[in-house]
Amino acid sequence: MKKTEKNPWTPQDEGDHFPVMKEWWCFETLFKTIKDNRKWNLKLSMAYQQETPSCFYNYYLFDITNNKLVFHKALNDDINKFKHKKEKVDLKYEKTTAKGLYPNYEIHLEEPKKDFTADLKFKAKIFPHWSAQDATNGYLPIGFDHYRYGWLLNCDLTGKIKIKNEILDLKGKGYLERAYGNWSYKNPFTILSNLKKTINTYGKLSNWWISQHKPKIPNKISFTTENNPFGYDWFWSVFENDWSVFYGNSMLWVKEGPSFGVLTLFKDLNNYIDFSDIKFKYNKSRYLPKYDLYYPIDLTINAKKDDKKLNIRAWATCNGHEYEHVFKNSGFYKAFYLCELPGKIKAEYEDKNKKVNLKGDCKLVQQRQVSLLGHNSLTLKVIKPPKGIGFNFDLDSHFMKKRIKTKINLASRKMLNFSLKKY
Repeated sequence: MKKTEKNPWTPQDEGDHFPVMKEWWCFETLFKTIKDNRKWNLKLSMAYQQETPSCFYNYYLFDITNNKLVFHKALNDDINKFKHKKEKVDLKYEKTTAKGLYPNYEIHLEEPKKDFTADLKFKAKIFPHWSAQDATNGYLPIGFDHYRYGWLLNCDLTGKIKIKNEILDLKGKGYLERAYGNWSYKNPFTILSNLKKTINTYGKLSNWWISQHKPKIPNKISFTTENNPFGYDWFWSVFENDWSVFYGNSMLWVKEGPSFGVLTLFKDLNNYIDFSDIKFKYNKSRYLPKYDLYYPIDLTINAKKDDKKLNIRAWATCNGHEYEHVFKNSGFYKAFYLCELPGKIKAEYEDKNKKVNLKGDCKLVQQRQVSLLGHNSLTLKVIKPPKGIGFNFDLDSHFMKKRIKTKINLASRKMLNFSLKKY
């Protein structure tokens, strides 16, 4: 467990880095309205990207108690309509603004046509944190380039929302996220300007990951084409005891097995643990026929570091909202897909001194880069003594319209079982 002695973000980190290719600011909130004790989730994101060029503006307001998406907007617009400044958060798109510098931020979100406004104040309770802070100080590779990614997990949130003629005071928790760099979702292997640093970042992350894993043969590992490296699984929560957690999985086609992402737990204010020895599995998934795509809505995480263990289940409690951006003149990749899911979380933390049960509300976001291959999965189960020596092989390919199952057990009289099913 490490304690950050000072804020790792500078004003330069919080303000814009224009003219990088892509940059965003994202605010997440989980709160209750005091009058009626209803639970809500409001997300606001503002970004720019220079491939088109354009700016991206979106927000989602979920009434979690009633499983209802109340308002939302997601659009690409003229890049010049999004205003941002250096050395501080100072953002403006039409009548919506976000301003501040650690530890205080304010949001004014206004949609006159929908008669909806939100005025929110964030007061940070902990320091911000860079993803993989101890390994790369926030730099993450994507394709042949990289970006910097960080977040502020635990802010006290106050303010009010106005829906038509009703004004509701609120209280809850807030989250701030920052990302900037030179990368492309549509063409991730075409930008070579920072290839040397990208290779170095891949190396540092690999060394960090290997240092926290003992070599062993897994009991089971599953792969799927949906989980290519340009998508992610993500969730954030502030537990009822005020500990906070972040999980972001940079997937390498794995759908059950080792995670190649990060899991950070903040406990006791600025004491944090960055886990790298992480395993995950999907308990339940949702299918999208349009893209022949599955994404998880219920997942389990098991992580450890030295004597510390953290076991988590996070699951959606709302139907959520699915956003898609179809690539024009697309090649192998057809679209960018993002699903917003308010949910719940339960966890158990254990070290040599204590065991703590944790629970709370959470927000899950699943992003997928849709390819022409559709859904194809491969599951390997290893057979170990005393049950035998071998493996079960299960290939389910929608692309080839076949399912192949094979069982090889070298310690069995019937060493080989094989089946083939065509769709």
